[in-house]
Amino acid sequence: MSRKIRVMVVDDDDVLRKLVSEQVARMGFDSTPAASGEEALAALAKSDYDVVLLDIRMPGLSGLDTLREIRKVEDAPEVIMLTADTSLGTGLEAMRLGAYDYLTKPATLDEIEAVVRKADEKRRLVRQNASLRDAVRQPSADEQSALIFRSKALEGLVALAETAARADSTVIITGESGTGKDVLARFIHARSARSDSPMISVNCAALPETLFESEFFGHERGAFTGATATKRGLIEAADGSTLLLDEVGEMPLQTQVKLLQFLEEGRFRRVGSTRDRESDVRVIAATNRNLADEVNTGRFRADLFYRLNVISLHVPPLRQRREDIPALVEHFLTVFRERFNRPALDLTDEARQRLSAYDWPGNVRELRNCLERAAALATSDRIEADQVLQSVSTQSEEGKTPAPDSAPATLEQLERQHILRVLEDSGGNRERAAAILGISARTLYRKLREYEA
Repeated sequence: MSRKIRVMVVDDDDVLRKLVSEQVARMGFDSTPAASGEEALAALAKSDYDVVLLDIRMPGLSGLDTLREIRKVEDAPEVIMLTADTSLGTGLEAMRLGAYDYLTKPATLDEIEAVVRKADEKRRLVRQNASLRDAVRQPSADEQSALIFRSKALEGLVALAETAARADSTVIITGESGTGKDVLARFIHARSARSDSPMISVNCAALPETLFESEFFGHERGAFTGATATKRGLIEAADGSTLLLDEVGEMPLQTQVKLLQFLEEGRFRRVGSTRDRESDVRVIAATNRNLADEVNTGRFRADLFYRLNVISLHVPPLRQRREDIPALVEHFLTVFRERFNRPALDLTDEARQRLSAYDWPGNVRELRNCLERAAALATSDRIEADQVLQSVSTQSEEGKTPAPDSAPATLEQLERQHILRVLEDSGGNRERAAAILGISARTLYRKLREYEA
């Protein structure tokens, strides 16, 4: 969706209002006419506008009085005054009251277009600064990195991601937990036309179901018990940028309906509001679930799945791209050398071999956690093989192989064993186990219920 600047033209002169509105529309802006200050304020109560071109001399509510009322509107548009008065005093009074600028009639088309674009840019930056203050989490040093890989599998995936970055379509990234789906999403955003704005990320599994709508779309003061102040949602925070919906399969069905409506129309309403707002957002969704299966079981809407699944990227598990393990090990070692101020920290050759031979059911996240634990607990600068995998299964130790009559463990069995082992190591503390596993407590509870069934 290409964002259009929304402009309201307010003038009591029918001919001039129609002419300016048509000229504004030809500039590529979304133009709305209003014949009076009262009509302009009524329109602002229902919809969102970026810029208002406002005549100063009007019967009833004057231009300056209308400007005063507009400045009281929450998330007010920028106002450009139009005046036939060539004296400096009128323009200065308008600027004192909060107008962005003023133009003397008759203004040229170039003048109008230039000042509208500058006013819109100012409003967009102000909105982003206000919205992103609480919404943006700065990535850690290892998260900021480019994709670390050596395998052909990742080479092909990165080439597809480069192509996807140049488009502005929705993207869905699939893969097991811990494979680096969020890193791939940041890679796409960083190479897109939206890279000047920070990417907004939300883990859908971490949000209580009752707060989804408010978190996504915002709410007005008094919209529900506890709503003591107006709140911008993630959709507004990501205006002009990218919104990553991590673990999108955890999103409640009711929120799925409203997200689909936003993706189709680019419009939304805060909870408790009757006013339509617009936001230009590119959505990237990530999930470790098979959403097609979720659709078949009724846990995910088919129409939303098709709307998200414009570009599909799959991140293979680490055991299927073992060539990447040495590069990832070096990368994480560099991170932890700096973090723990131990520049000489290194692994023995045997330790590296053991890391490369292990299947890593928790994927890159498990590898990172393993190396961090080893680096934090190391008593010397050489990390030995028996230290590096102390808390995970040493399935490749001493060349052990499964008994001839035993079937290989399935992925589901390996995941179950790993989760239960981490839970045991955490002393039964589910919140701590979920943090180590890199999943939400809600996801952990659901998996444990499945194991008990």
